[in-house]
Amino acid sequence: MTRQHLMVVCVFLLGLMGLAGGIAAQDGAPTPEATPDPNTVSPFGVYVTTQDFLALRMGPGAAFSRIKVVPPAVTVPAVGRSPDGKWMQIVYEGGRGWVSSRYLVWTGNVTSLTVSTMQEQVRVVRTGAIGFVEAGTQFYDSRYLPTTTASVSSEVELIGRLGSGAYIWLQVDYLGTPHWVRSWEISYDSEYVYTLDAAVQYVYTRLARQMSNDFDAVSGTLSTIEGIWLRLASGGQVSCGVIPEFARRQARDADIATELVFAPVADSLDEAILDVNAAIVAFEEACNRPEDQFYLLPQEVVAALNDLNSARRNLVLAGAIAVSLERRDPIVINSRGG
Repeated sequence: MTRQHLMVVCVFLLGLMGLAGGIAAQDGAPTPEATPDPNTVSPFGVYVTTQDFLALRMGPGAAFSRIKVVPPAVTVPAVGRSPDGKWMQIVYEGGRGWVSSRYLVWTGNVTSLTVSTMQEQVRVVRTGAIGFVEAGTQFYDSRYLPTTTASVSSEVELIGRLGSGAYIWLQVDYLGTPHWVRSWEISYDSEYVYTLDAAVQYVYTRLARQMSNDFDAVSGTLSTIEGIWLRLASGGQVSCGVIPEFARRQARDADIATELVFAPVADSLDEAILDVNAAIVAFEEACNRPEDQFYLLPQEVVAALNDLNSARRNLVLAGAIAVSLERRDPIVINSRGG
């Protein structure tokens, strides 16, 4: 038997298109977190933790030159942000630079960071949305409790938003101080959609979104590897050239420890991830067997399909609980009208 075919003895046949490469992704283990350098303190009380290798750039945009690369699991002070919140200015190894906020998690009030009006070398960074409040407009704190009223009518910069649709909360910089205001009590332009979505500051909302993303990602991986094993079970041909990446959970254990109602979702997702990854490992090992052992037994196919059936059951459970929790998100409910 040559390495051109991987066979399920007497029953199944797999056409080998090429050897699989290494798996680049990690398994479902949570990203370790580092603690901030006690000698470097954010004046805003905001710290960010990298979730991947990130380019540290001279300004808030990919067109700016790269200073160095920041490794994952590094926690550093944040001192600034772009108006749309897509870039964060950080202090790293004694210097300042900008990183993409897409790959960060953070603690503290991000909307309090200094907003940069720096221009990229290729395009201009948006300078922020503008609104207008009348004297006497009621302001609120982060818990939606009334605090004070506008003493004078004034143009304000919109620096945050919460919710969607016509009835949302907007955060404004009024006379140098951030306040929340109901959207129907302020005149504002359509540029508000480019402001920072403040929902990510709330653990419950962050988890609801991340669990939904994790569910979709694991479901996609399950469908891919399940399709491979089902084709093997029916005698079809599949390629060994591309091994599916391992499924993983992005929702952080630290957040789940804060909002324990999400623990059952995480447990079900983790069980599904273990089963999905077991089926991926079984396929990869089969593709990498020595030439004289280059075949599959029927029971190996059955075992992989059983793992995937178990994964699907756990995903159904995780999805049902996650949808229920998302509908009960107190931040989203409160943002619909206070």
